[in-house]
Parts: sequence; C-alpha cells; structure tokens
Amino acid sequence: MIADRAYRRAYLDVFDDLLRTAPGGHYDEMALPSYTHPNPAMSWLFWKRLDAALVLAGDVAGRSVLDFGCGGGTTFRYLHAKGCGIAGVDPFAFDLATEVCRRLQLPARLYRSLEEITPQTFDVILALDVLEHVEDLLACIDNLLRYAGDGTAIIVSGPTENAFYRFGRWLAGFSGHYHLTNIYDIEAQLRQAGLRNEATRTLFHPVPLFRVSRWRQA
Repeated sequence: MIADRAYRRAYLDVFDDLLRTAPGGHYDEMALPSYTHPNPAMSWLFWKRLDAALVLAGDVAGRSVLDFGCGGGTTFRYLHAKGCGIAGVDPFAFDLATEVCRRLQLPARLYRSLEEITPQTFDVILALDVLEHVEDLLACIDNLLRYAGDGTAIIVSGPTENAFYRFGRWLAGFSGHYHLTNIYDIEAQLRQAGLRNEATRTLFHPVPLFRVSRWRQA
C-alpha cells in the first residue's frame, strides 16, 4: 500500500489538529473527516481510494503533476518522494493545502484557480473526488484539457451516489450534501470531451461506493 501507516500518520496529525479548531462540518467536503474518521472501515476506504488513484497513475518519477481539487494535499508526500513537480489547485482548500505543505515541508506550488497557472502540459492530472462538485462539468473538463497533452494520464475518482453510498455518508455523520453529479455522469462527460478510458477500479464489489479510472485523449 502506497499510503502506509507512517504516510497516513503524518497527515492525520495535521488533520486532527485542524479539525479540533474548525466549526462543525467545515471540512466535510474536503474529506478530512473521512480520512480521520473513528470508524476504521470509513477511514480505510478513503485512503484506499487515494492508493488506487496513485497506482493507476503509474510511474510518476520525475514527472509534472497537476492535482486539481487537491484539498489537504494527501497526494503530495508520495509525489514529492518521487521527485515530481507538483501543482495543486483548490479555491476552497487553498489555505488548508498551504498549512499542510508548511507543516509537512512539501514544496508544492499552490493556486486558487487553473487560470493562475502558466500555460503548460502536465504529465499527470489528478481530479480526485472533485468533479462531482462542479456545476458546469464539461466546461471544467475542457479547461483541464488545456493542461493535457496526448500522453497525459488523467486520473479521476468519484462517488457512485447509490443508496449504499448515501447510507454510509449518513452513518458517518457528514453534514450537507453538495454533490451535483455522480461518477457515472462524470465518466460520460469525459467520453463526450473526447477522452478514452484505459483502466477502471471499483471500490468495492459487490457494493460499489467509488470508481477510480485513468483516461487519455483519444
């Protein structure tokens, strides 16, 4: 497992500290309560989703990586260890990502929007549990593709939003429900944008809660 116990512990120490001083529900849609959840099955699922995404990304050593919707920067320690150039984008979690990078000494370049990034092509683009929050999904995908070349691997994950997922969210005690689409809608929009699916993992059969997939331009 890429996100082993030591990897997780480094983030959890920071997340636990931040959650203690934040208003209830403040970090729900940034996944912090999921990573730190006292139910080990819930916490394990979210770290496993991250693990699946990094495995699908393949050999990223020395590559440039754009993490769109980076949240608390949970990919950053792995990417830094691999010598990646890291760009993280998140308008809502910019301050959170900045604080995590400061505490863990991670040299990511952080932005509030894609438009702040100098036009360039990244080797890998991560969009993990973020596209379900986007209102104009196709426009967002088109915007992301401005930073993708023919060989760019685009790794996407998202919730199924089925009854099992919603029940699990209720059991976890999360407040609010801000998902506008589900992973099946997102995958359909990726195909509409001209991307081809190379690999997909479902977490977990027979109860699909998340899907993680790799895409490239056709």
